[in-house]
Amino acid sequence: MKNLWLRKEDKSGERRVPITPTEVSLLVKAGVGVTVERCSERCYSDADYAAAGAVLTDAAWQQAPLDCVVIALKELADSTEPVAHTHIHFSHTFKGQVGAKEVLARYSQGGGVIYDLEFLFDAQGRRIAAFGYWAGFVGAALGLLGVAHFSSSTAAFPALRPFSDRGALLSAVDAALEGAGWTDGSLNVMIMGALGRCGSGARDLITSLDARLSVTAWDLPEFTSAEKPIREILAHELFINCVYLREPIAPMIDQKLLSENKRLKVISDVSCDPTSADNPIRVYDAITHLHAPFVRAAGQGEPVYVQAIDHLPTLLPREASQEYAAALFPSLLDFLTAESASATWSEARKRFDSALADFSLTHR
Repeated sequence: MKNLWLRKEDKSGERRVPITPTEVSLLVKAGVGVTVERCSERCYSDADYAAAGAVLTDAAWQQAPLDCVVIALKELADSTEPVAHTHIHFSHTFKGQVGAKEVLARYSQGGGVIYDLEFLFDAQGRRIAAFGYWAGFVGAALGLLGVAHFSSSTAAFPALRPFSDRGALLSAVDAALEGAGWTDGSLNVMIMGALGRCGSGARDLITSLDARLSVTAWDLPEFTSAEKPIREILAHELFINCVYLREPIAPMIDQKLLSENKRLKVISDVSCDPTSADNPIRVYDAITHLHAPFVRAAGQGEPVYVQAIDHLPTLLPREASQEYAAALFPSLLDFLTAESASATWSEARKRFDSALADFSLTHR
């Protein structure tokens, strides 16, 4: 039986949680000790977690006993301090991202382990839990808000704050499109990866709006047969990339293509892999942020703006957290209570060990 420690998120603006008070209550009933770092930024209050049976603490996770499994969503803050604990979170280090070696070296030096949430799979090879649907939903909304904004302005897009719920987000998008005159079906949207989790979220956002939009939905067959980079993208005001990057693929967009642009206004790169050598949207090189959601794409045609926020679902934190935590819970309970690791967790450990080996790092 292991103990669980819910740490505060280091990433600015992150309000989601990997376990809600509902899951905490179930863990406590199963005999798991749960400690929660006090935090005023989460979408659930400290009091909610205390009522579910968690022990609240002002201590940081570094002070937790080494038998505690430390859980959160996003990566740790930059540091060179060795890490000795077992961590569960999205580390963004297993696909050769910039800075991955430095992060993994901390675990190598301290003897800690990462069980990366992106690499937890069931027996059929499917992700145990994912935020893809809500990333696509919010990414489509933000893309449309960007089109409305940049249709009449070159000023910076305003900073974002989480919406109370999906209804509030839909109302904001409808109002922005109406204000910009995009309600007559003349706004063309292209979704790449339209049949996946992320793509289904993007499609649902669009069909939930009052405005009439023209949608081109492409998936693997269309992508495979298209010449690269994909010239058809330029026939739309908004391009939404929902393709999960598993392996190198040909670039969808590059600067040469955008030099011909006359229509495209916004790229919503929901998949968001700008620091990967295999980034298929080769017109920007860094994530964007809630306080500065858009950056101008590199290229000499008509201006195009890119959103590449890597935690989009935090703009709908409750809906996203509830769905994710419920999906993760059975596997998390197994990890914390079983005498031996299931295939889901043993394979995740192998993926961590492989990431260390990629950089010739050894585990203490």
